[in-house]
Amino acid sequence: MPEKQGQGLAKALIEELEQYAFANGKSTSGCKVRMSVPRNIELYRSLGYIVTKESKEENRNGFSLSVATMEKQLTN
Repeated sequence: MPEKQGQGLAKALIEELEQYAFANGKSTSGCKVRMSVPRNIELYRSLGYIVTKESKEENRNGFSLSVATMEKQLTN
């Protein structure tokens, strides 16, 4: 929702998920981000994620997308 953007909600949600994952024994967090949305890549970079792979993948509708796999090592 455009009116909710820029309020830090995505960052807060991701950080909460990372804390939950770490508390439950996970050492790495990962996600796939469409490369056509650089704003999303920058969001994850700002949280310490790095691009570990770039690939072409098919979405549910059969369309080919360029995707960045991003990962972050979790610590407390």
